Amino acid sequence: MPASTSSEQVETVGDGRLPVAGSSAGTSSIEEVALAPSANIAADAVTLPGARRSTRWPRRRRALGLVVPAALLGAWWLCSAQGIVSTKLLPGPWDVAEAAWDFVAGTRVDVLAGVVPFSGAAPEHLSASILRWLSGYGLAVAIGLTIGLGIGLSRLVADLVDPLVQALRAIPIFAWLPLALVWFGLGEGAARYLVFIGAVSPILIATADSVSRVPGAYVETALMLGTPRRSLARRVYVPAALPGIVTGLRLGLTLGWMSVIVGELTGTQTGIGAMMNAAREGGRLDQILVGMLCFAVVGLLGDTILRAATRPFVAWSDR
Repeated sequence: MPASTSSEQVETVGDGRLPVAGSSAGTSSIEEVALAPSANIAADAVTLPGARRSTRWPRRRRALGLVVPAALLGAWWLCSAQGIVSTKLLPGPWDVAEAAWDFVAGTRVDVLAGVVPFSGAAPEHLSASILRWLSGYGLAVAIGLTIGLGIGLSRLVADLVDPLVQALRAIPIFAWLPLALVWFGLGEGAARYLVFIGAVSPILIATADSVSRVPGAYVETALMLGTPRRSLARRVYVPAALPGIVTGLRLGLTLGWMSVIVGELTGTQTGIGAMMNAAREGGRLDQILVGMLCFAVVGLLGDTILRAATRPFVAWSDR
């Protein structure tokens, strides 16, 4: 005998069972229902063979990331040892290692005013650059998220602001340098402003685009479940757009860190960019490469920390 339709009818989604309208299972929050398809897909993904391999051998996967850098380091050493590339153009890895050791653990020497120190000055330069980076990036996050949400949620705001945003983000970071010097003078203000300029665009664009692309089905489901329209941004748009927003935060973090060197060309006496500029004037390519290594290591650590901090909020979107 055909089963009759009852108030406890359910609709199968993925491998889970999702109550539909009229179910006696009670009302659920929009995070549990509207985003259930994505959550179930993510839950199914962890049972795939590739996913099992990724959780079974995490150390092997991390070790794979060292293969290409090790190969490049070996090729660099070989070219230097065999004289294929002149050390005047590219110092050998051992020369760079010695300079790096001097930068980190060398004896600090008192220098004249206006001269950028190198030996033993790593803590001073790194702390100055990181502080400028984080202060400019923090301001970029606050402004980028605010304007991005406004553009993504409101067509009126998008029509008013988006053309200006698209035009401003096309201006190269170096083009802002003279203006920053006029507005803020030499030193900290101009440096942090340039970091902000470098970081804000990807955050703003990623936020606006992710919010505007939230599926309409999520919104309709939320309204059917009784979610007030004033709560849609908090309970639907932002949670669904979080993966794209996090991507924008990561891009902004990296571009802001890359902009530090531009900001430190504004007359600062401390910072990795200031050290590299002084090394360029002195023709010390080994010290320049030490500065590049510092940028690479700190940038990687910053991105790793941000990914770890945001992973709990976007775990449902993992595939």
